[in-house]
Amino acid sequence: MPKLKKFSQFVNEAEVMTMPLKGYPAETIIARIEELMEALSDKVKFGVPSDYLGRATTYKDANAAIQRIKDIKHYYDSKAEEVRFYCWSISYQGSWKATKNLKSKIATDGGFGDQENNLNLKKVISYFIENAEDSDNVESLAISIDSPTVRKSMQSTKPNVEVADDNQQEQQEQQA
Repeated sequence: MPKLKKFSQFVNEAEVMTMPLKGYPAETIIARIEELMEALSDKVKFGVPSDYLGRATTYKDANAAIQRIKDIKHYYDSKAEEVRFYCWSISYQGSWKATKNLKSKIATDGGFGDQENNLNLKKVISYFIENAEDSDNVESLAISIDSPTVRKSMQSTKPNVEVADDNQQEQQEQQA
């Protein structure tokens, strides 16, 4: 028999579900990838969700990444649900020192925004257009998704852990 959720779990779920989706619509992220490819080397890879919940990532070239984004958008359209895409990480190639120097140079130039939530791809594009000598150092950009279904799946995994912890605690109390 499923255990009832705590009130704090309901409050947390309600807060998460009312926050606006982070990221860009599919059309915008596709346009940004196309603009990035004008500024970056052809060998750059894009990490895109390999499943419809964004739990796994696969790295693809720009054309394959755009196609994957279109596929995800089509899937969510069929469910009549909004989906957004955001860039959460940029990886650089080269030595540790070279990467550290490049990150420092980017930070001095104003950075690309909040890496945990959504990098500003316009800033990425303009930086690498103005600093073309650095563009070969980008190895990959990781893109993820946000949707109500993704948020629900994230919430459904958390309470189970807490319920298991509660069950263990109750058993320990009964044994004592």
